[in-house]
Amino acid sequence: MSGHIGVVDHAPEKIIRDMFAMFTDFGSDLDALTAFMTPDYRQLVDGREMTLADFRAHALALREGLSSLEIEILHLVCEADRAATVHLASATRPCGARSVIRVVAFYQFRGGRLCLVDELTRVQQGHDGDNALGSLQ
Repeated sequence: MSGHIGVVDHAPEKIIRDMFAMFTDFGSDLDALTAFMTPDYRQLVDGREMTLADFRAHALALREGLSSLEIEILHLVCEADRAATVHLASATRPCGARSVIRVVAFYQFRGGRLCLVDELTRVQQGHDGDNALGSLQ
């Protein structure tokens, strides 16, 4: 494998949309998902910092703890090697309980891959503890 699966077009909007599609496809390969990120990738979620390894653990924890995850991009702005979104993450647990989390995110790219994501989240619908879904590991 090339290590850049799914990262053919380096336009920030396409990278974000393709990464979200793979992130929410629980049958997708985690190596292909992390190929969207640089080796020194950092993600800040409500002030909590995650590395690439932490992000991989986060993706795995979501796959193990949820039956589905959908992301709806409400707003997306791109400029050069930066982008920002406002999106809704709708998570469904195996018991059928559903949570909706509003995410405001800034993205930084290097070499056609994500090197930084800085997010603030707010639970719009859900239960106590759903605010931890953004950094669950």
